[in-house]
Amino acid sequence: MSTINSEISDLLNDISVYLEQTRNGIMVDMASLPEKIVRVQGRVQSAPRDDRIELTKFMNQVMQSLNALSNEIQQRHDTLGRDIHAMESGMHKE
Repeated sequence: MSTINSEISDLLNDISVYLEQTRNGIMVDMASLPEKIVRVQGRVQSAPRDDRIELTKFMNQVMQSLNALSNEIQQRHDTLGRDIHAMESGMHKE
């Protein structure tokens, strides 16, 4: 269980770094994130039942972190879209 718990902790750390970078306006390559999530999720599902209950709580934290990351990405996308629209509108007025 400690190995899986360590992998979950690493995953949470990765998501936290991605979130911070996104908040700072840095484009982040998250291509490896889905693979990591699937791998850890598979390990949690194949863990012994008693461990699985505890590990599932940690996976719920992963899901909450992913939701926060997703919301931040959406906010950045919306802001960027508004900025581009404002710039385009300003160019057309000239």
